[in-house]
This record gives sequence, C-alpha cells and structure tokens, in this order.
Amino acid sequence: MIHLCRRLSLAAGLLLAAVTVVGQPSGANAADIKRVTDRYNLTRTRISALLDQRLHPTLLPAIPPNPFYQSPPGLPGDTVTTPIQAEPDIIVPEAADLSDIDTLRKYAATLKISGVIVRNGVPNLTINNVPCKVGDIITVGPKDRPIYLKLVGLNSADFTLELNQASLNVPLRL
Repeated sequence: MIHLCRRLSLAAGLLLAAVTVVGQPSGANAADIKRVTDRYNLTRTRISALLDQRLHPTLLPAIPPNPFYQSPPGLPGDTVTTPIQAEPDIIVPEAADLSDIDTLRKYAATLKISGVIVRNGVPNLTINNVPCKVGDIITVGPKDRPIYLKLVGLNSADFTLELNQASLNVPLRL
C-alpha cells in the first residue's frame, strides 16, 4: 500500500510539472506565434485586396458616359462630367457631334467603287460589286442599325449621295 501511494504521488507530481510547462509558452514559442499571426493577417489582407472587387463589384451606371465625346471647353459648369441619368425612352445617338453631312462623308469613304457601266442606255455605278443607277438606295453601316444613302446624281466625273436633306458630291477616281 505504501508502494502504491508513492507511485500515485510520483504520477501526480509529474502531471503537475507537465501542466505548468505546457501552460506557459517559452520565449521562442511566443515569437513564433506572433510571426505566424502577423503572416496570417498579411495573407488575409492580400486575399481581400484581390477578391473583394470580384465578390462585391460596384454597379455600372445604366447609361455609361461616352468616352469619345468631350464637351466644348467654353461651356459653364464643372470640369468633371458626371453620367446623366436618361429616361428609358430617350435614344442616344451614335455620336453626339455627327450631322447628316458628317455621316455622308464617313460612309462615302468606305464605299468600294469599281466603275461606271452603261446598261440599256442608263449609266450604272458599281458600288460594293452591285450596279446602282440614279434613284437607288445604298445600305451602309452596321447590320443592326443600317443607314440608307440615296444615289441622286451620276456622270462621268462624279456622283452625288443624299442622306435626309444633306447631299455630297464624290469625285470618281478611276
């Protein structure tokens, strides 16, 4: 029985010593824990910087501002342009500064003119590999928003295109 008491007291003493050593971190372990904690915080910050914009993106405006249009410098008001909230029934033009004559000049330069031919005594101008006579309509521009130009005049030196009330004389360079 004495032998059993000695063994129990020895086991209790060893257990108490182990608890006090484990309960108190040493100087090296405290520095390691601080270093790991700092590195963990730095990693979390980097992950947040990379993923927060993707997980919680900012909303785009309903009608984004036109980056190719600049307001004239003489207009009063602030220099920073803010997006204008337009009503849904307002149609925004392709570009704010394009008039009919500008549109004519823009698309007349893209036409592929092959030459002038005479069919049954009527002169025809070959535009984009299609013969066109005076009065024909020429479709240009994007397929979802076509623009219709009218061929209103043709002679051996030039031809005339019309869009609404604007007309443009284009010389033939054959």
